Amino acid sequence: MNRLGFSLISIVIGLALQVSAAGENRADTARETTAGVIAIANLDAQIAQVGNSLGAEDLLLARARFLADYDALERASALTELQQPVTAQALLQRARTRAALHRFSDALHDVESAEAEGADRGQTVPLRASILIATGSADKVSLSLEAEARQHPGLASRTMLATAYAMLGRVREADQLYAAALADLHTTLPFPYAWICFARALMWADQGQDLRRAEAFYRQALGYLPEFAAANINLAEIEATRGETQSAIERLEGVIKVSDEPEAYALLGSLHLRAAHPEQGRREIEHARQRFELLLGHAPLAFADHAAEFYLGAGHDAERAWELALQNLHNRETDRSVALAVKAALVCGRQKEAETLLWTHGPSVGIYLQSLDRTLPR
Repeated sequence: MNRLGFSLISIVIGLALQVSAAGENRADTARETTAGVIAIANLDAQIAQVGNSLGAEDLLLARARFLADYDALERASALTELQQPVTAQALLQRARTRAALHRFSDALHDVESAEAEGADRGQTVPLRASILIATGSADKVSLSLEAEARQHPGLASRTMLATAYAMLGRVREADQLYAAALADLHTTLPFPYAWICFARALMWADQGQDLRRAEAFYRQALGYLPEFAAANINLAEIEATRGETQSAIERLEGVIKVSDEPEAYALLGSLHLRAAHPEQGRREIEHARQRFELLLGHAPLAFADHAAEFYLGAGHDAERAWELALQNLHNRETDRSVALAVKAALVCGRQKEAETLLWTHGPSVGIYLQSLDRTLPR
């Protein structure tokens, strides 16, 4: 399942961890970084140290992003919404948190307010661009991102331009930029390396339709951070697709030992059904259903797309999938969101709605329909 919207915002947030540019040309060579378990322990120590002060949100979002810790996501949201921001920095913090929750309209409003308060353009430009890309407007920002990359070449500018190119189907150019962005990194922290590898994997799986390359980058991401929940789930999907059921099951069991991630439970349940363990499979799928509904109650926009995919697949509720896919589409009109709505419309017999969506959107919707056909567990 795709998590690109979250990744776009994550790239800009920078994990609240200081990363400096080095200009070394070692983009596709594994770097020596801190072991994942130690990096996560250090992250948790930072979270405990800062408490509820400004900046805790970014640390909590990092934990949510890599470990699928949605309690951390909820806490970040609560911290942001509890107080009225009065500085440009506080407004940008709220924008980042709201964007991570897919509250894109509210986030853009905060960016505009921060600009009015004199916020640093180096922070507002990439954050605004990431939101526009995540909502299907990569074509509107690609020229400005190209100019930014020329004027200020580095990790943030190259990664943002790469993401825009990926969304526009310019996959090879995007991949070169991701590689250059990795070369700009000079840190022992595994998080940014893992995230850029993950973004490349998503791109090759979806826009590139090349599972071999996608798998290689997922494995690179996990080489930096074995605990990376989303990378493990997506790699398990690839393993399951080619019949490596036991390997996929073991990978997913590792995820649910440390996270109550519903996507992991849904895929695991489907694989257990396939492996002739019906009772266990049904329990896991029911747990995924309950977990999705709980998360939808707290952050409906953040989980509408993931939940729609669940109900199209293992959850077997086409009407609920259609409802959620429409909610997601109204919030972010990307080709993938359109494809999800088309798929939901077809499954629940809304042929006319499906045809209208296909007629009014670009041909790349078909690419994402292929990805959905491949990854939806049944």
